[in-house]
Amino acid sequence: MKKLLLLLVCGIAMVACHENLEQRAARQAKEFTQKNCPSAIRDNVRTDSLTYDEATRTLIYSYTLFNELDDSANMKAQEAKSVEGLRNALTRDISMKTYKDAGFNIRYVYHSNKKPQLILLQKTFTPEEYQ
Repeated sequence: MKKLLLLLVCGIAMVACHENLEQRAARQAKEFTQKNCPSAIRDNVRTDSLTYDEATRTLIYSYTLFNELDDSANMKAQEAKSVEGLRNALTRDISMKTYKDAGFNIRYVYHSNKKPQLILLQKTFTPEEYQ
């Protein structure tokens, strides 16, 4: 009886400590942002944050663009090419495999450095678009 009780308690403890994929995504996004953001400016881009929206199962990467990339007319003209580049990179990204296999959405948001409230490019990829 004692062994059965001990096994039951250990089993409950193990289940209580286990996080699901959504909880893991939220935790890892928060940890990534705390550790890496804002990043150094590289190729006129700075990584500002990674967040997880549980309601839509979406990982959201937020960036700020600088210098010649911080131009709404240029970004509008290059939007199709930029979106295709993001899609190709996401499709090849093996570090996202767990989340892609689970059907998460992935959103990229690029803000202007000159006008931080201005979104220069925003694209959400659904599993149908990146697989």
